[in-house]
Amino acid sequence: MMNSTTLQGVYVNVPKADWSLFRELIRKFGWQTETREQLLDRFVESRPEPPTLSEDDIMDEVRAVRYGK
Repeated sequence: MMNSTTLQGVYVNVPKADWSLFRELIRKFGWQTETREQLLDRFVESRPEPPTLSEDDIMDEVRAVRYGK
């Protein structure tokens, strides 16, 4: 298993005709793959639930900064 601090993330566009060859190379080297959708899902799951600020809290902060209230 690779240490995640030694990994470099890259995005590669591979022609469909070459995908099976590239997938075999990935498997042989023990690399990890992730689609854009999987990356987005992982990011969304990592976000805090519920948001730390409500819309009213944000607007109160904007008003305080803008109008000095």
